[in-house]
Amino acid sequence: MKQSMRSAQTSTMPGMAAALLVVGSLVSAAQEKAAARPFPAGEALFHRDPRWLGADAALSVPLDGEKTLWLFGDTFVATSEAHRRSESRMVRNTLALQTGLDPGSATMEFRWGRAEDGAPASFFPERAEAWYWPGHGVRVEKALVVFLFTLVATPGEGLGFDGAGYALARIEDVSAPLASWKPVILDAPPLPFDALPATAVVREGEHVVALAIRQHGVHAGALVRWPAVTLATGSLAGAEWWDGERWTPEAELGPRGPAFVLDDAGAECSLHRDASGRYVHVASYGFGASTIGLRSAPALTGPWSVPTTIYRPPESDAPRPFVYAAKAHPELSGPQGELLVTYATNSFEFADLFTPAGERGLYWPRVVAVPLELVPAIASGSRAR
Repeated sequence: MKQSMRSAQTSTMPGMAAALLVVGSLVSAAQEKAAARPFPAGEALFHRDPRWLGADAALSVPLDGEKTLWLFGDTFVATSEAHRRSESRMVRNTLALQTGLDPGSATMEFRWGRAEDGAPASFFPERAEAWYWPGHGVRVEKALVVFLFTLVATPGEGLGFDGAGYALARIEDVSAPLASWKPVILDAPPLPFDALPATAVVREGEHVVALAIRQHGVHAGALVRWPAVTLATGSLAGAEWWDGERWTPEAELGPRGPAFVLDDAGAECSLHRDASGRYVHVASYGFGASTIGLRSAPALTGPWSVPTTIYRPPESDAPRPFVYAAKAHPELSGPQGELLVTYATNSFEFADLFTPAGERGLYWPRVVAVPLELVPAIASGSRAR
């Protein structure tokens, strides 16, 4: 998405340049006073169960005033009392239920499936040769709906996997004990264009709006919405896509597809509305060695600001860096009201995850506390809506 700063009156450019210098000076001064920093108390949250030994990604869904659901991708689950990755099984997805909004004092109940032989299995089970990685979700009344990305293996190509569509999982009653949750999964029909829901969802009035990411090339972001009452039943009927001017039924779009409101939404990201009513997008920028960036907009449809870098993970400066999947978690209580952001650490050498240093520092969600004054668009005391 291109944004023009040109003016028909060229004589205004010196004044604009001076104004930009002033704004830049103010931002630099604010960054000198406050800087995003690691938040160890938040990271400790993911070490509460010795059997859960690290995972990919980390998405959070507020369920009520005290409970938050976490969704994870590929996860190491211990298969022995040694609680080592070398004696574990990697399952495609797991989840955890956090009780309490302060990560320092909250409890975590982790959950995964169980195979016929008793071994750990994916919570959202595989379908033949395909498997699911979780996208984002939302609670609607008593039900929880979670978008799932459908993946298939591509040996010797790219990163060894590729997207094969998406699905919707529904849990009927999230007030029931976690052990009783039984997901019902609906596979979505193929889309005629390249935009896959949903790495982030937002409730807007009577609709649930999802960010759909282009899978090939630059990960631009489009918008699709469903009536909340329809989605709550586990149905994907009634989808409407933003075409740049209006919400258009999916069948009317055809191969031309929707408008892309974010020029680079990231392969994974988060989207929320802050206390001021503005929308905030957080994502990782770069491949391998990455930074965490934030942008904002007055509406989901834009216009979106250019990204502001809020943190460079130290792992990006390590050998063979593989840092990605930054997401904000505004429903949680950060220190001094700060915004909590997670990101994923990995390695392009799988064996690195099993070294002593890798077991301690790689493939665990990392947590950063971001002072709200770093980004003026985020109001103090921001909470998810």
